[in-house]
Amino acid sequence: MAGFTFSIRKTQLEKALYRGMTLREDGAVVCSAKEGPFYCMLDSLDSGIEDCPWGRLHFKMTLPADCACYLYTAASNELERKDYLMDPKIPFAEKKRCLSGMHCLRFINRQDVLLYELEGRYLWIAVEVTSGGAVFSDVVVHVPGDSFMEVFPEIYREKNSFFHRYLSIFSSIYNDFQEALDHRADMLDVRKAPKHHLELFLKWIGIDVDGGFLEEEFLRALLREAPELIRYKGTAKCIRQICRLFVGEDPVILEKSLMQRYARSVEQEVYDSLYGESPYDVTLMLEVSLDGHRKEQLLHLLEQFKPVRCRMYILFLENRGVLDTHTYLDRNAVVFSEEEGSMDISALTNGAVVLI
Repeated sequence: MAGFTFSIRKTQLEKALYRGMTLREDGAVVCSAKEGPFYCMLDSLDSGIEDCPWGRLHFKMTLPADCACYLYTAASNELERKDYLMDPKIPFAEKKRCLSGMHCLRFINRQDVLLYELEGRYLWIAVEVTSGGAVFSDVVVHVPGDSFMEVFPEIYREKNSFFHRYLSIFSSIYNDFQEALDHRADMLDVRKAPKHHLELFLKWIGIDVDGGFLEEEFLRALLREAPELIRYKGTAKCIRQICRLFVGEDPVILEKSLMQRYARSVEQEVYDSLYGESPYDVTLMLEVSLDGHRKEQLLHLLEQFKPVRCRMYILFLENRGVLDTHTYLDRNAVVFSEEEGSMDISALTNGAVVLI
């Protein structure tokens, strides 16, 4: 029979029955509850073939040090037990006894197994863990899972023999290699590529982000906006777009060359101390508060997109009022924060106060 593969992703996992586990947006199943039981019963896989010989099953799994994972698999030509197995009211211990009646295979802490002993149109898969913190994803089932056996004479095709299991090693390596080739397009997809690929892609187009100092989500956003940023490199539009990506707001851009014509001679010294003396100096004003590391990240990006001779300064303006040491308040005086719709706050007013 011709081989095919089941790739169990988020759509299929949404049909599963969970206890103590939840399905994340990225398609991974995690043990989110503090107390058990922790198990997941997947909906049956339909091969469409009576007495289908099932092959290899593998998935990604992360387990805490003190956690054990039990994998249960069973095959059948009938679906009469589906309602029973997927019933959330029935304890998992009883479901395991039901699977045992269907010739169930059990594996402990294994994420790559052979199902050569199972035959049936439908395949059932259940995962049970002993404590929280476990994560598993990317479940793949191969049918029949051993393409190499098909090229040998029938006398050598004894199922589950030593020769069969020996060849399955090389068949598994070949299938993994072929699967990686089938998904090679994902390596160039901004939405799916791993983080170290994102840094390489940005380097290809001249943006330096080496060192892993930027978050993965920002790298993906930067790659999506990169054509527009490069197109307007060295302009105020590009600087605004970078700030919008990084801190979520547009900066106020003060260019010293444009301020020269408006500054009076008596104010020139003040302007120079605030915004620089060179006509190539540019000051950005942002109403956010960033720590030292985030400021360095932002400056590193802006340095790559600013005009060549430009010296750039950033002012981070916090939304608060400050009184100097020469401010005096009379009796019962209060410094209020700005509020909307507040009247009675237990404050005293005198005849000079007018509410507007």
